[in-house]
Amino acid sequence: MNPYTLFARYYDLENADLTEDLPFWLELAETYGDPILELGCGTGRVLLPLARRGHALTGIDNSPEMLARLEDKLAAARDMGGKGDRPVAPTVIHADMTDFTLAGNFRLALIPYNTFMHLLSPELQVSTLKCVRRHLQPGGALALDLPNPGEAYAGQEQGLTLERTFKDGERPVQQFSSVSIDRAAQLAHVTWLYDSVGPDGTLQRTTIPLTMRYTFPAEMSLLLEKCGFRLRHLYGDYDRSPFADGSARMVVVAEAE
Repeated sequence: MNPYTLFARYYDLENADLTEDLPFWLELAETYGDPILELGCGTGRVLLPLARRGHALTGIDNSPEMLARLEDKLAAARDMGGKGDRPVAPTVIHADMTDFTLAGNFRLALIPYNTFMHLLSPELQVSTLKCVRRHLQPGGALALDLPNPGEAYAGQEQGLTLERTFKDGERPVQQFSSVSIDRAAQLAHVTWLYDSVGPDGTLQRTTIPLTMRYTFPAEMSLLLEKCGFRLRHLYGDYDRSPFADGSARMVVVAEAE
């Protein structure tokens, strides 16, 4: 089962405050122009702010549940008359980012916040990057955002950790996580627990297991080269600071050769 079948219910609630990367994506959109492709668009956390700024976007995702929530948001915006700066309705497609075929070519492709980590083997990574390359115009760009793998490897594994508390309607929800890292395979095995308490005090627990893959900088450079890209920038955060030991993120910008 796709973990996002269960995760979709909580995704927007727990990521409501995740906005620090949006100025970075908006600036890239202004730099490279339209049309723009987002892989793993989910419920539209990045897609919708770009569309509200007038950018022409296509979003793909392989989770029907996440896309259904995105469609609900788009329908609500239409009912409100499409309020925004210069709103443009994005195209949303149910597709797997490892193997897709779309009409037209794009100036910019985005794989935001950890989405590339869902590709659990080099073969899947290459398949995705080659798909993106086929859909980019000459000189078009690919940008993706990952955690700094060195920091993850250096850290000590912990037991069950409370990550955040939020509300699902009137029901308080506590989100816990447990992470086990297989450093040889470059895999993080994550278990998310969502404890929701009903009005009568009844506890409902949702357990979501997920595996994600870390990619190191040199490895990323070779993957990009193999798939027809040239690495242009490797940033350590959304402020475009250089990637280095201790960087919070590994933000990649590459151009199609």
